[in-house]
Amino acid sequence: MTVCWVAYTTIDSKEKAAALANRLVKEKWVACATIVGPVESVYEWQGDIEHATEWMLMMKCADEQLQGLKKAVAAWHDYAVPELIVLPVADGHAPYLDWVRASARGKA
Repeated sequence: MTVCWVAYTTIDSKEKAAALANRLVKEKWVACATIVGPVESVYEWQGDIEHATEWMLMMKCADEQLQGLKKAVAAWHDYAVPELIVLPVADGHAPYLDWVRASARGKA
């Protein structure tokens, strides 16, 4: 069973990325959100090829936080269809993963 996850989403400004990261940490849906960017995204949307400058949030959470994180991103993100990709953490630095798990209990 996976007990930690890395999720990522993209958003169209550094300020929005910071606001979302702060809210997710404050509400304890993630232990940490790392803002990466700017990045360039190329995708098809409504029949057109789009190019967008975005910022990526790499979010780390415990198993107990995952469903809430999904709901929070869907509710708080301003894209019509926000990207949210979730990957299991197979292994890592044990003290860091312990800290991520502790954040789910409000003890980080």
